[in-house]
Amino acid sequence: MAACREPPPPPEPREIAEPLEGLTPEEVYDPSGAGSGRTRAPRVVPAFSTDRDYAGDNPIQARRVVYRVTLRVPRNLGSGHSGIPTPPAELYVDVSRDRLRARFIGPGWPVPPGSEVRLRSDEPGGYIFDDEGGHPLGPGQLARWFEGGRLRREASVRIEIPPTREQSGPGALICRLVAEWSEVAPDVLARRCGEGGAPPSFRVGLWRAERTADVGVQLPASALRADHRDPPQAIPPAPSRAFLSLPMMGRLRAIRGARGEPAEDAPSEGLIVENTSPARMIVTIGGTPVAWVESGRSAHLLGIPRGSYPVGAMRPLGLQIAQKRPRVVPGHVRLPR
Repeated sequence: MAACREPPPPPEPREIAEPLEGLTPEEVYDPSGAGSGRTRAPRVVPAFSTDRDYAGDNPIQARRVVYRVTLRVPRNLGSGHSGIPTPPAELYVDVSRDRLRARFIGPGWPVPPGSEVRLRSDEPGGYIFDDEGGHPLGPGQLARWFEGGRLRREASVRIEIPPTREQSGPGALICRLVAEWSEVAPDVLARRCGEGGAPPSFRVGLWRAERTADVGVQLPASALRADHRDPPQAIPPAPSRAFLSLPMMGRLRAIRGARGEPAEDAPSEGLIVENTSPARMIVTIGGTPVAWVESGRSAHLLGIPRGSYPVGAMRPLGLQIAQKRPRVVPGHVRLPR
């Protein structure tokens, strides 16, 4: 669940950070490790350049913006269950005119809760903290991080332009965040925000964000620095995560009729879902998102009553990868096969 947080001379030439020994350029630009198959212990990789301009404690005027975010599942995966509430997902954004930090809060995201993105207006790409530690991102690589692999198609994007009375305050970097998130060139979206305020709403793929709070705050400059310094609290490893609690899993609707027999490798209860695709996967049952699973990993979903259920899957940015098919619970399925 989301928790409220309390607001926590000429510039010197920037210091260019040296890459860690033994780390290839591909691994720096692909923090998910999807292409290498290599497992690394959590560590903080230096940013491409140190953010000396924001290293001090001088006060900075900024905005604290909160978005409530919901996922729309394609109808061909099912219509969902009205008795199951949408798992909470919020985006907390602290933004000045040239720095931004965004945090993914709540269990409704297909990424580890607490993951933090840092952007700066004078450099492309950004920096991400997640359950693997900290990693610099090249231009557009935030989309690959969220997808858990390479995008197979460009994500759709929509940004609501702030009304005229809100044409003040930092908004351009929020449009830049949306551009990096969707792998769209920032210049394409820049005119949607310009020097105006935070967009009232935006959409990335099938994720819709509605602004619920926007207040002015004064922060020390170091609270907005956009490099690897001052990392957030460590994020527990999360190769998979259920969106729903056990009681909510129990509300899923089974298909009427013959249930079939569990497979030989089925567990004694629940459903084991194995992700054989090259990217992160969101598992749906009857159109209700129930869990996400990293590429090459499995999730054991408990609380689902015995029966047959329409199980499908999609990528985080909306591409359907497995049509809904009846699956017996207890069971063990490998998707997208």
